[in-house]
Amino acid sequence: MLRLANGESGVFCGAEFAEPNDIVSIGELTGSAPLLALTANRIKSLGRTIRKGWPAATIAFDENYSEDIFDIAFNQTSPKSLDELSIIAEKTGSLADHATKLLRKAKVIPAALIARLPFRDIVTQDRFAREHNLLILEGRELTAYHDYQGSDFRVAARARVPLAMAKDAEVIMFRTDSGAEDHFAVVIGENKKGLNPLVRLHSQCITGDVLGSLKCDCGDQLQGAIKLMANNGGGILVYLAQEGRDIGLLNKMRAYALQDHGFDTVDANHMLGFETDERVFQPAANILKALEVDTIRLITNNPDKISQLEQCGLKVEERVEMVLETNPYNEKYMATKELRTGHILKKKSGKLTNK
Repeated sequence: MLRLANGESGVFCGAEFAEPNDIVSIGELTGSAPLLALTANRIKSLGRTIRKGWPAATIAFDENYSEDIFDIAFNQTSPKSLDELSIIAEKTGSLADHATKLLRKAKVIPAALIARLPFRDIVTQDRFAREHNLLILEGRELTAYHDYQGSDFRVAARARVPLAMAKDAEVIMFRTDSGAEDHFAVVIGENKKGLNPLVRLHSQCITGDVLGSLKCDCGDQLQGAIKLMANNGGGILVYLAQEGRDIGLLNKMRAYALQDHGFDTVDANHMLGFETDERVFQPAANILKALEVDTIRLITNNPDKISQLEQCGLKVEERVEMVLETNPYNEKYMATKELRTGHILKKKSGKLTNK
C-alpha cells in the first residue's frame, strides 16, 4: 500500500506477478476501479506519448479489456493498440510514479496494477492496512531512499586476491546499512595517497565477464582495464552490481530477446519500461572517497560517468580511452553506444599501453 503526503493512497502490485483474477480482487478490496500504471518509456514504445517531463501514466480499463491488460503491460513483441483506452499522464511523486519507480529499483518490469483508496484519513488507512495485512510505504520515505543511493558505504571485508594479470591485488567489499547491493573494489598495486590513480567503474556483466559473450564488449573492457592498471603502476577497479545497466540479468535477457526482433539496446530497454540507463554512480564515488581518493584518471568511453562523478565531488583529471575491436555479434550494440548514448569510440593516441 502506497501513501502520499497529501493523504492520497492506494494498493498496488507488480503486474509481472499478478494473475487475471487479481484485477478483480484489487478492485473489490479497495472499492475503486483498477488502473494499469506504466512508465512514459513503455507508453512511447506502444505508439502513444504523454506530456514531456511526466514519468508515468495510468490506463483505466474495464472487464472488456481484462484479458488484454497483461499484453499491454509487458508483451515483448506485439503489444496491442491503446487507441480505445484512456491514458492519463501522472506527475513526479504520484502513486503511479512511486509504484513504477519502486519496481524499477527492484529490477522488476515497471508495470503496476493500482487501485486508489476512497478515503484520505490516516487513521482509517492504518486500520485498513492492519485488517488486510498490508505494508504501508510512505511516499516521502521512498523519495528519500531513491535519493540516498547508498551514501553510507563502509568497508565490510578485504583480502589479498592475486589475479592472472595482476598478482598484487586486493579485493575490498563494501556494504550499506540500507540493504542495497554489495559493490566492491579491486586495488591493484599500492594505492598511494596524493596520486591520481587509474580508475575503472565496471558494471557487472555476467554474460560478458563470466560467460565470454560476444554481444557486448564488457568482458574485454574488464580484462583490458586490469591489464592496463597492472602495466602502468596500478589502479582501482570499482565493480558495481549493476547488471544490464542496472535492470538486472533477467530483464537483460528480455532486452536481448527484443534485440533478436530488431530493436537496439536503447529501444529494448524502453519497451520493457526502463530508462536508457538506470545506473547511478554515487556508490562508486562513495567507494573512492572511502579509499581516500578524490582525483582520478578514469578509464572510460562514457562521458556520463565523468559527469556523475564530478557532480559527486570527485575530480576526473584525465579520461583514458579503452576502445576495442568489434566483432560481428556486437557491431550494432557498439554503434548504438556511440550514436544514442554518447560513448566516445574513436581511437586517439594515448600515453598508456597494455603491452
